[in-house]
Amino acid sequence: MENGKDIKRDNALHWALSFIKPEVKSLGFVMILAACMTGFALAQPYFTKMLIDDGLMAGNMDMVIRFAVLIVVMSVVVFIVSGFNRWLYVGLSGRILFTLRQDVYDHLMKLSPQFYGHWRTGDIVSRLDGDVAEVQRFSTDSLLAVVNGSLALVGSLAIMLTLSWQLTLIAFALLPLQVIFLRRMRPLVERSSLRLREQSAHVSSFFIETLPSVKFIQAQSAADHEQARLNRLNHSYLDDLLKLQIISHVTGGIPGLLTSIATACVFIIGGYFVTSGTATIGTLIAFSAYMARATGPVQTFLGLYVAYQRAMVSLVRVRALKDQEIAVTDPIEPILLGPRATGDIRLEGVRFFYEPGRGVRDISLHIPAGQKILITGPSGSGKSTLINLLHRHYDPEKGGIFLDGVAYPHLSLKELRRIIAVVDQDTILFNGSVRDNIAYGMKEATLEQVTAAARAARIDDFIQKLPQGYDTPVGERGAQLSGGQRQRLSIARALLMKPRVLILDEATSAVDAETEAEFQQMLDKYFAECTRIIISHHVGAIRNLDRVFSMTEGRLTENTA
Repeated sequence: MENGKDIKRDNALHWALSFIKPEVKSLGFVMILAACMTGFALAQPYFTKMLIDDGLMAGNMDMVIRFAVLIVVMSVVVFIVSGFNRWLYVGLSGRILFTLRQDVYDHLMKLSPQFYGHWRTGDIVSRLDGDVAEVQRFSTDSLLAVVNGSLALVGSLAIMLTLSWQLTLIAFALLPLQVIFLRRMRPLVERSSLRLREQSAHVSSFFIETLPSVKFIQAQSAADHEQARLNRLNHSYLDDLLKLQIISHVTGGIPGLLTSIATACVFIIGGYFVTSGTATIGTLIAFSAYMARATGPVQTFLGLYVAYQRAMVSLVRVRALKDQEIAVTDPIEPILLGPRATGDIRLEGVRFFYEPGRGVRDISLHIPAGQKILITGPSGSGKSTLINLLHRHYDPEKGGIFLDGVAYPHLSLKELRRIIAVVDQDTILFNGSVRDNIAYGMKEATLEQVTAAARAARIDDFIQKLPQGYDTPVGERGAQLSGGQRQRLSIARALLMKPRVLILDEATSAVDAETEAEFQQMLDKYFAECTRIIISHHVGAIRNLDRVFSMTEGRLTENTA
């Protein structure tokens, strides 16, 4: 089990490092600046020693002033260089982490509906937002802290050994105990961090689930129930947060306590050396300053060890999204149909089940270009699965699907989904303008083309009356529009794409009979040359059909009567 965890951590870390490689030159420049800054900082305590021993103790005020000015100048230089360097590094780490997030998002855009049926949206958002942010917080501080700390530690240790090797041994005598303690705490930190990230995902899922459904919750008088559910989630999150805070306090406090004991011993022994005349007071002060600079990085490294465990938990959770298998991929050299696409569809012995009992079996069907067919059937009979196969969200387990004689795996996904447009009962609208939503699949469309599509969908008059016309925001999920208006926008979107195949999946289920009849007339007029596949329970409302099919338990049969 532990070996499996280590493999996941190694894979996730290797994946994260792949985003750093393109930024190696910029990272190198940052590290050089960090080295220069650390060198300046290391010189200050030694100048303090000389100020005391060669200036104050020797009664030489010129030496005192000279070293005092030098210390101030170096402090200003360190302040300026460190600020500039941190600005560079934060920008660099931000670019790396945002590229990582974009890579995961790009992968999510390629996953099948089956993935989104099994994963909660809140969990996905929690990983993309909270877990990536956790990784970013660690990466923003860690590498720069490691470089600065390593240089400071090595430099300070070298000077400390020069000043007093005995005091140096005392200062670091308890370091092995600190390391052993943190290694023992690692599993506890990992488990607590994972529980907290999972609780965060539960809270995110709650908000994503309930906020879009406020109207329904109010109608069911269930607000108190949801408040109680949120209260339970908050308490669970708080409990895990407090546990992690205690663990973090202990893992940080115990090493700090051991460091304080070592520091006290250094001053006791160092004080004895000064009083016995074997060391100067300037040496003790300089040693204590270098000890602070050396133990500071040590404490930072020990703290980073704990932060690293938490960041790795988050990184593994983010990597889990990237590890999800993509159901369909683009061919390396796709066959492009271009203007010669006609919309001829053929299925040969197609079988696909994404869950036991849910799918289609042994479907063989030829739909010549321009035909208009109707498919009916009860819920769960496989109609949606068939649509997902036709739009290539899945590939069949058996058999094949062909568009204009070309097998689906040989076609470009982008072209296939422009040739085949799907309009379903759940119209997807985004929080943008009317124009943006109509042209969502055709970003290059002009306003004239968008207007023409809206006019054909018989919604142009309504849009023109809106406060900002085509630039009017539609609201979250199209909340400013009625169900019929949203469906007309989806028809306008399909018209703008000029597909060769149009699939209507219960697209008129939310409108009355009169509006549905108007929709059908509009579709017959503007999509007359397209292959049309209509999924509907309203058999009698569809006119001018070439063929009618029924689907039951994943099997498709043609109605000949």
